Amino acid sequence: MTTRIRRLVGVSVFAVLGILAWPAPAARAQGAGVVNCDKCHGNRDFIERRRDRRRADTLMYVPRAILEQTAHRTLACAQCHENYDDGYPHDVRARVVPCQSCHEQAGIDWTASVHRENAATKGDAPQCTGCHGVHRIYPSTDRRSPTHPLNVAETCGRCHADERIVGTYFATADKATASTAVAKYFQTVHGHALTNAGLTVSATCNDCHRAHKVLPSDSAASSISRDSIPATCGRCHEGIVEVYDRSSHGQALLSGDTTVSGHRGPVCVDCHSGHGIVRADEPSWHADAVEECGTCHEALYDTYFETYHGKVTRLGSALAASCADCHTAHEMRSVGDTLSSVHRRNVLATCQTCHENAGAGFTQYQPHADPKDREKNPQLWFTWLFMSSLLIGVLGFFAIHTSLWLIRLSIDYRRARRDGGPPHGHASPEDAS
Repeated sequence: MTTRIRRLVGVSVFAVLGILAWPAPAARAQGAGVVNCDKCHGNRDFIERRRDRRRADTLMYVPRAILEQTAHRTLACAQCHENYDDGYPHDVRARVVPCQSCHEQAGIDWTASVHRENAATKGDAPQCTGCHGVHRIYPSTDRRSPTHPLNVAETCGRCHADERIVGTYFATADKATASTAVAKYFQTVHGHALTNAGLTVSATCNDCHRAHKVLPSDSAASSISRDSIPATCGRCHEGIVEVYDRSSHGQALLSGDTTVSGHRGPVCVDCHSGHGIVRADEPSWHADAVEECGTCHEALYDTYFETYHGKVTRLGSALAASCADCHTAHEMRSVGDTLSSVHRRNVLATCQTCHENAGAGFTQYQPHADPKDREKNPQLWFTWLFMSSLLIGVLGFFAIHTSLWLIRLSIDYRRARRDGGPPHGHASPEDAS
């Protein structure tokens, strides 16, 4: 009897100890030791026997030492791979938890983006892992991260510089800018600052297009829609956008005013372009800036090239004054505004930035006067009419005179040939002797 009691007590003790040592269901669900993921996924030989080498290197071979360096270092495997820790082989109910279960706002933004639609219907748009990686997910401040400023353009270029993607979505004329966006970016002032100087504060793709809520420019909610451009550029160029907002251009955009030719107030990309931004001190910029202004101010563009400044600029010189030299680059105002650089109170100082010895009489010159506009410029119009009439009259007179002279010479030549004598005004050889 004593032996049976001893055996019963022993079995009971072991049973109690076994129950106490067995992990609770909640603990098992969180990967509290039921399956040691690193035992298999940290063993390259084990993985390679079940997967090809490429997948083993990129997806399945995930030693804990790698995860400890990532942004997810504090997470247990089962927090992303639900039910995978119930045992091996893994439960058929096992699934990967969506990233937006933690990154809620990023998920909302991506769902509203142009990428989500293509990912759902065609499967060729990036999802979370396409940009951030699968297991080696580093913070964007880490140089190894695909979303680090020095790597963003290359990451976006995996699709936007892919000939198949470009040929499918950006082949039409209205998408020409998008088809060369990545290649052109590296030639811009932003691209040079980033790649040549290593300035990680320089703008990259996601600074303008946003990281997750990427929308086309014709969407009102897009960060690159026309009305949103000043605010987008102003995130970096804060001082410039403040000046722009109080300029005639900024006020015209705000009020919806248009030029006489129907153009709305210009925004940053109208003058600097979206993906072809160059330094303002480059020679090409000087001439190109005049062309950009001329797309809205057609009449002023024509009169500018009638001036010495315009003619020299057209010949390729970067020394003569262009639009921004007189009207300023960003704080251009109407001529009647007392704060304008071309207001009558300020125009002399503006001219003196190039012509140091200019006096008050110097400012009487009208750089955009149209000689064909009689109402605004009557004196110039009469001068233009007189000089044009004189020129036409003189040329016309001598054209008639020359024509009549040629006719006479022709008649004299024919008479001479008929009579056997020399043409009128020419001596015969006998007369000469």
